[in-house]
Amino acid sequence: MGRVGALGAAALLVLALSACTGGAPSPAQLSPTAAPTAGAVQSAAPVSLETGTDVGNGRPAVSHDGLMVRRRAVIAIHPAEGGKPGAPRARLEQMAAAGGIVLSDIPPDVLEPAILEHLAPELILALPPGSTSDDAEKLAERAFGPEGSYPGVEHVHVASVLVHDLKFSVAAADPAALAAAIAEEGILSDALGNYGTSVDGGALAVTYTGPLLSDSLVESVRNGMARGAGVQPADVTLAPRSTTGEGVDMSREPEPAPEPEPEPSAEDSGTHSHEEAGDDSGSGTPATTPGADDSGH
Repeated sequence: MGRVGALGAAALLVLALSACTGGAPSPAQLSPTAAPTAGAVQSAAPVSLETGTDVGNGRPAVSHDGLMVRRRAVIAIHPAEGGKPGAPRARLEQMAAAGGIVLSDIPPDVLEPAILEHLAPELILALPPGSTSDDAEKLAERAFGPEGSYPGVEHVHVASVLVHDLKFSVAAADPAALAAAIAEEGILSDALGNYGTSVDGGALAVTYTGPLLSDSLVESVRNGMARGAGVQPADVTLAPRSTTGEGVDMSREPEPAPEPEPEPSAEDSGTHSHEEAGDDSGSGTPATTPGADDSGH
């Protein structure tokens, strides 16, 4: 298996962000530590480490960048069939702790579509800000050894992804009550998935680290918080979650690469039409099925 870089530049998937989105965490969950959705295991195979940068297809329109957009190194794991549940995570976290590395959960939607097409990771963890793909690859190698030497893992993908790292704040008479009301209504769980809340003086702060959000979705979050607080959307401030480190200028990022078109099947291309259709004995013209002329035959 080639490394992710060989797949070409691809884009971040946008997190499905509507009330009918499947797999969203419970609105009452206010901690950004929910485990990712488990993917189906297909077959056991040697471990492979794949490294790349995901900056392509499906990227939303993002003007909130700079320190609000960060690069994060992630490790995505698809366990082998019959492997002990939880063993790969425990092993990875053990090796991370030994090296003084704190891992955090992150939604799989940060991965490029080419990876998600063949891998529904049961586990995806992000390294701390400032870590590189090399750091992630070394950690994965320490945890799982050379390819094929760890029986509980089918695939390991190491990648550098773009994430939004945001902090929304709004003044409120009772910030804790506002947080509870927002959680009960599901205003933010539908839009953000995982998020965290904290009371900062007389304000409620909502923090989010995850797949890039479109400008329109950012505004919908501000509108939802403003509605709950009884203020105007302009009163909900938006800032980087952290003011240190290195951000990303989205205008300098490569343009999204188009997804490869699926190869047409014999049925779709109409190659069977002349084979299956009989001759029209009355006109002397071969009978064809509709669309056969478009197939180039």
